[in-house]
Amino acid sequence: MKRLLTLALCLALLCPAAAAAEGEEALWTRTEGDGSYVTIRLPCPQGEELDWSERQWLAVRYADTGEPVPLTSDYQRGFLFATVPAEDANRPLEAFQGEEHHFPDCTTVWQGHAYYDEPGGTEELYLRGVIQGDQTGNLNPDAALTRAEAFALICRLLSLEPGGDPGYADVSPGDWYYETASAARAAGIAAADTRFNPGRTVTRGEFTVMLARAMEYVGWLTIPETGSAGAMGLADAGEIPGWALGAYQAFDGQGLSIVTWRPTGETDPNYGEPVTERLAEWDKPATRGEVITFLDNARVLLPWYPSQAAIDWGFDREMPEVDGSTSTYPYTTAVYGALFDNYRNHPQFPESHSKSHESYERLISGEVDFLFAATLPSEELKARAEAAGVELTCIPIAYDAMVFFTNAENAIDGLSQQQIQDIYVYGKYANWNQVGGPDAELLPYRRNADSGSHALMEQYFLEGGKLSLSPDVHNVLTSYAMSSALTDVAQALRTDPPAYAMGYSVYYYYVNSYWLLGDVNGGGELKLLAVDGVLPSDETIADGSYPLAGYNYVVFRADEPEDSPARRLAAFMLSAAGQDCVRNAGFGPLSNDPLADFEAANPGRTVETIFPAEAGGYVVLSRAGEDGSLRASYLVRGDAGWGELQQAECPPPGAEPLSAAVLKTRGSTLLFGQIRESTACTVRLTYGGGQTARCRLEAYAGQSFHLLLDGSPELEKLELLQGGQVLYSRTDFS
Repeated sequence: MKRLLTLALCLALLCPAAAAAEGEEALWTRTEGDGSYVTIRLPCPQGEELDWSERQWLAVRYADTGEPVPLTSDYQRGFLFATVPAEDANRPLEAFQGEEHHFPDCTTVWQGHAYYDEPGGTEELYLRGVIQGDQTGNLNPDAALTRAEAFALICRLLSLEPGGDPGYADVSPGDWYYETASAARAAGIAAADTRFNPGRTVTRGEFTVMLARAMEYVGWLTIPETGSAGAMGLADAGEIPGWALGAYQAFDGQGLSIVTWRPTGETDPNYGEPVTERLAEWDKPATRGEVITFLDNARVLLPWYPSQAAIDWGFDREMPEVDGSTSTYPYTTAVYGALFDNYRNHPQFPESHSKSHESYERLISGEVDFLFAATLPSEELKARAEAAGVELTCIPIAYDAMVFFTNAENAIDGLSQQQIQDIYVYGKYANWNQVGGPDAELLPYRRNADSGSHALMEQYFLEGGKLSLSPDVHNVLTSYAMSSALTDVAQALRTDPPAYAMGYSVYYYYVNSYWLLGDVNGGGELKLLAVDGVLPSDETIADGSYPLAGYNYVVFRADEPEDSPARRLAAFMLSAAGQDCVRNAGFGPLSNDPLADFEAANPGRTVETIFPAEAGGYVVLSRAGEDGSLRASYLVRGDAGWGELQQAECPPPGAEPLSAAVLKTRGSTLLFGQIRESTACTVRLTYGGGQTARCRLEAYAGQSFHLLLDGSPELEKLELLQGGQVLYSRTDFS
């Protein structure tokens, strides 16, 4: 039985001496909003050695003072993002791991056991210096908050500095909140009123407005000028006053607010659970616990951060404006999800796609830059593009196919292409028994003429638009949406007298949207029909044996500049990472993944792990038989899929505690090997003038390890450590 082992996480640690080395790569930065804040990405390699529960203690502080940066992200794929005031952007920063802190009044003892139950975000905001507790060290999570206390928390979160006399009649220089009022007024977070009302209890509505203004000041939120109660998911949205409506709407789009959950008295028909609704209760006093959770959720969920892939491809600077058909929207969410954390907050992320025809119109007019298309443009769209002097570039990125389906109760399993054309174009058949099926009425559903599915009908059965649909089909049974193409057919089922419908769509939309049938009243299951004796599947579409197999495309204008975001995104979609997005979106990648290609070419080898390397390649660690040797294979993608470009062998350890070998790949150096004993340990490599990389190993004999380094640095020393003690050391890497 083939086994696939997960390697221990390996990481490179930059030593202090190396960190100051000349030529060190500059940190990634981004100016937020109007320039008042700058976000800086800080490497945090120590995070790879921690489990998920320990990573919550990672944060960023100023190296010169040790003061934590409040607007620091949670750990993100090897990095932390710190958002600092612009005037502090050049101060040195460092990642650190804090310690767990418990507030005494958040501990409950029940039956002799102590349980710690603090509001969400408490530990994170304490670590970042935003919350402190009272004079006795208690948090008081259920206590109501005053306006002065609420503004103080926000000013700490944003690192706001006083801006002179705040100008409030009820604020004097001797008051503890004087600087808070000054800072909040200067930033526009506190209103320019005559009174600050510091001792008055802050309501949920007031705090929502305060925090919305604060996040807008940073550049992470936009408050609409006129809010709309009907656009929110709050049961009492209509009761929110106008001065707070915009703030509530801005947060509601992110699913953020202080709410009360209330049962409606109804029961969910699908799950049998009580139905609840969210209430703002805007005039209710806000508690410290509610405010803490709200603050931390805003810190975590509002900003978007680029992945390393986004930075490498230049998408951190700009994405193309993307559109496409309904069926291809999963591509957009998969791509944004791979490139950005909190991707839905990216300013260019589209909330939906237009329909196929409309998206092509928008591309031709220049309204968007890039399409994910299920079909090539129709003849009418080609004519429109030509009239506008626009040439379109269409590049296949995934397999897909036109498919036909019918009710599962229908005894027929397939049709020929000629029979399909006879049904939809010539109107020859009204009963399924005329095409080899049961004695039942045949109800053919069509798609609207401006849909991508109809473009496929033109391509395969209407001779490129030269033919038309039969009058018996045209405008009789029409599905006007991708989803209704399935549900219309399901609902058309009749038993007395019997009638079965048929419809058409694209394969991967059918597969990924089959769940829609669960909401159909009175409808049943569907099944795909074979065409010319071949049933559509991942395999028959990829190998071309299914006669209606085709592609999904990326489409952009041919006059796009060479290094434009649209051309870069097209290239990305053909890379290994882009094909992963195709797979994650639920479609068929053009090539099998590197692992599948390697296994097909090496049937006698057992794969231990596969991981990405530089220059778009992959490295596979594998074994053959029982000889104990370990091979590293560097794979690159060619016209026929993924193939082995380079390899290196590592023999079993023998008498030594470990064995190791080196493989040079394009742009990187791989050190790999295996250990002899069944013991938990760490492998540490020193290289490149004092830099270190390490890999933690679990306790079983023969476990492999790997360390992937950028470039071709000099390898200096390899050590095996246990409990901080060096058990073995070598300097020979020949």
